[in-house]
Amino acid sequence: MTHPDIPTPEQCETILASQNLPETVINHSRMVCDVALRIGRDLKWLRDRGPNIALITAGALLHDIAKGQADHAATGGTILRGLGYGLVAEIVEAHNDIDFPEGSFVTEKEIVFIADKLVKGDQLVTVIYMYDHKIAAYSDDPLAVSDLKQRKKTALRIKTAIEQETGKNLEELAIAEN
Repeated sequence: MTHPDIPTPEQCETILASQNLPETVINHSRMVCDVALRIGRDLKWLRDRGPNIALITAGALLHDIAKGQADHAATGGTILRGLGYGLVAEIVEAHNDIDFPEGSFVTEKEIVFIADKLVKGDQLVTVIYMYDHKIAAYSDDPLAVSDLKQRKKTALRIKTAIEQETGKNLEELAIAEN
């Protein structure tokens, strides 16, 4: 069943093509989508309801729709709201920085967020590697390092929540065949 506020994968590909993004960004988004779907399907199998697989697909495919632009997460959200995809915009806006207090419930936002942290370019990496690599790259900027360390803590809370719910290591889940 389709939802008018969630584009189909084909519509997502059309939207991506309309943004003239480099093929590397599109390939990254497709890989993030694959990882997010593995996580989402595993969680869906364990739950009576949700997460919404169509929303995960669209959010993951479109998360970097404005890559290369200033504050690309917010800009991407604006683009998607303009196209009538508010639910997807919320995921895109949260894919770089997300609030996830201890004990929170993992939703589509967190699934796309963490999947993006498991894919560097077109390579699968660990959450720790992704953040440690970024922290090293910004080592001369104390504010950026502080922000990245906080984001790393949030990502690790999400990782732990998914692992506790699925009983599986997140990185292993990310590469598992469904």
